[in-house]
Amino acid sequence: MMNLTDADIMLRLTAFEDSFVERKTAGDSKDWLKTVVAFANSTPVGDPSFLFIGVRNDGSIEGNANLDSLQRTLSEKLSVAYPPIYVVTKILQCDGKQFLVVIVPGSANRPHFAGQAFVRDGSQSVPSSAEQFDTLIAERNSKVREIRKWVGKQITVQRPTTPETQHSHLVAVYGLGTSGGKLMGTIVDCNQFYVTVASVTRAGFQISFPLSTIEINFDHNDRCLELRLRE
Repeated sequence: MMNLTDADIMLRLTAFEDSFVERKTAGDSKDWLKTVVAFANSTPVGDPSFLFIGVRNDGSIEGNANLDSLQRTLSEKLSVAYPPIYVVTKILQCDGKQFLVVIVPGSANRPHFAGQAFVRDGSQSVPSSAEQFDTLIAERNSKVREIRKWVGKQITVQRPTTPETQHSHLVAVYGLGTSGGKLMGTIVDCNQFYVTVASVTRAGFQISFPLSTIEINFDHNDRCLELRLRE
């Protein structure tokens, strides 16, 4: 996208509208936010999409639009998108008439939404923090959702026993305590990438395991979650 020239953009001006091109007149602002969110969510990451403002469906330029005002209106509308969406705006000219182009790269931070996510804080509904939003997304994964039910609670940890992964080695390396011959820990957090477990015997010691290496089970003897670590 950094090598995109004005000539490249102009080629899109009169192209058929598709997954990467949209044209709107200056007075048709109601769908600007929706279009930018859709571009950020759907375009391959880093590739550009184009929203032309002040341009008719046939690619002809309206002209006489207050482009400074259009940019302010655009900024106001995009300010409610969450997470925030990175765009580049440029004023270009065709046939002596100016128009605004909004370049929207496919976003690595998607999904984006046309509004803030809200969570409860006591008796109030408040905008979610970035961490809370990430947790909401991660909890779409049923494994994450189940593990997060045990945050702050003690669980057991199992790993296949081989000469290289003996019980004593696990205790020494991972710092997890033992109870009745089982490895014990406390769930600290879980996201779409890893699970963090705190030691029950070494204060302040934590270790994370890739979520892809974990199977979950229920330990009926200790009545708690059991994490089974795969090789």
